[in-house]
Amino acid sequence: MDVLQAIKSRRSIGLVDEREVPQEVIEELLEAAIWAPNHKKTEPWKFLVIRGEGRRKLGEEMARIMEERTKDLPEEDARKIVEKVRIGPLRAPVIITLAVSPTGIVPDIEEITACGCALQNILLAATSMGLATYVRTGAIAFEKELNKYLHLEEKDSILGFVYIGYPKNAIPIERKRTPAKDKTLWFD
Repeated sequence: MDVLQAIKSRRSIGLVDEREVPQEVIEELLEAAIWAPNHKKTEPWKFLVIRGEGRRKLGEEMARIMEERTKDLPEEDARKIVEKVRIGPLRAPVIITLAVSPTGIVPDIEEITACGCALQNILLAATSMGLATYVRTGAIAFEKELNKYLHLEEKDSILGFVYIGYPKNAIPIERKRTPAKDKTLWFD
């Protein structure tokens, strides 16, 4: 698959089967990620690969954090939020959590952009391999307590949880986008 075809056919697909994604495939996705452009070669990314029993443990930690954060909500509302984060990590056989770790060498926005490029590289590489991906954050991604659990530093920020697996159904390719010409100004 050429790069333009991968870009145009990439879709967020959340419905995957439980087949394990081989470690060597995950390593290829990570290898694609680290080739993202980054100003002054700061390489501001961190990857946390969560699979197997680690997914359940992550869900339990997320639920524990959200129980504390939702204790002032009505009981039923709090229960729904907590259960949603508890089962979230079980939606795919592997999660690559991508965090940005600003270096201070360049402005933070450049570090975040570099990590966004790394994320796109993961998504495009996965598409080219026939994998389904879905990127999520949610309020839990911004909880510093979760950073501690994931061995991230205080200054680090989670950019997304990339859920990866083999699609249960055919990936729909048909999609519409606003033409680039409608969003472009030319200065000659």
